[in-house]
Amino acid sequence: MAKGWSTSPTLFADQIEQDMARQVRVIAMAMLNEIVLRSPVDTGRFRGNNIVSIGSPVYINTTEVDPSGGETINRGLSAVSGLKPFTVVYIQNNLPYAERLEDGWSDQAPGGIYELAFISVSEAYK
Repeated sequence: MAKGWSTSPTLFADQIEQDMARQVRVIAMAMLNEIVLRSPVDTGRFRGNNIVSIGSPVYINTTEVDPSGGETINRGLSAVSGLKPFTVVYIQNNLPYAERLEDGWSDQAPGGIYELAFISVSEAYK
């Protein structure tokens, strides 16, 4: 007679999903941190407009000015705190000049922001 499972496969699958959601949160926050650190700062408006959304992108601009980036990171952490498995996380900046900054328009970020952040985080989490 065969013995039964000591741990239910369903419990194992649930644990895998929880671990996956946790890893997505970690990587999303690493991305946001890199973006904030690489963001050029004049008034802090660009840093304050790095928006994290879950499930679908948002197309708003905020009035947030965040020269240090701390509030932006806190808002991002709040956005991903209840992340469910298999959910897409978006990090975007919708300011009219964001694309120019990404193309190296700022002396503070001549190589851009988002692409370099992506490369850095991708390398760290290979």
